Amino acid sequence: MNFYPQLVVKTIIFDFGGVLLEWHPDRVYRSYFPDETALQSFYAETQIMHHNRELDRGQPFDRILRQLAAQYPQHSEPLKLWKSAWHKMLGGAIEGTVEILYTLEKSRYRLFGLTNWAAETFPYVYYKHDFFQLFEDIVVSGREGMIKPEPEIFDLCLSRNQIRAEDCLFIDDNLENVQAAEQLGMQAIHFRDPNQLRQSLMEMKIRL
Repeated sequence: MNFYPQLVVKTIIFDFGGVLLEWHPDRVYRSYFPDETALQSFYAETQIMHHNRELDRGQPFDRILRQLAAQYPQHSEPLKLWKSAWHKMLGGAIEGTVEILYTLEKSRYRLFGLTNWAAETFPYVYYKHDFFQLFEDIVVSGREGMIKPEPEIFDLCLSRNQIRAEDCLFIDDNLENVQAAEQLGMQAIHFRDPNQLRQSLMEMKIRL
């Protein structure tokens, strides 16, 4: 069992992808490529997952995908799918986490979002899910030109909303991002699934 210091949490900051929403390119590419070997070769050769961070930082889809298609012409067609079929990479909401989110809102915690997400695609999910309305503010990396785990994006979330790191709990499925938040003085939970999240919140005496 993890030990959490008895600090008073007033504010809870959520990551989105992998915590509140399912997303993975395999949803598109497993039906495009004939087998797993071809799929993994596409990922390895183009390094599209790495370049997706540039999209999360605010680079235009067309620019990045055009550059990659010129470099890897044999993959020009599947590269186009990264934009045209992006919406199909989304799964549904992670209902267990959404339930926790609504409970936290009823318990009057201040809720914020801090997500690595492309500016071009974030509106698609924002207007699709009502739970986004629970957040006082959402910091989207693609709009700000910075991404987690860079400390600057955490600092922006704090300063823009006049909140203190020591009052915050940060929840993310990426361990590197969790560690960055802790280094700034936040408490943090490395998310694995809703049941684990609920247990961790209970250990921290968060009102559920």
